[in-house]
Amino acid sequence: MQKITKAIAAAAGGAATGTIGLPFMPADTPWYGYLMLYAITIGLPAVMTYIVPANKS
Repeated sequence: MQKITKAIAAAAGGAATGTIGLPFMPADTPWYGYLMLYAITIGLPAVMTYIVPANKS
């Protein structure tokens, strides 16, 4: 359950980052460019947080 909670938190942080990145997109960006921005900024942190093992040192 802890992995899922951390992944959701990472996705929420990615959504905030993606929203901040919107004004920096070029004006002629097609719709799928915005979709890719959100897929990368939301999906990548969430998946990596879920998959990568915990640092237990």
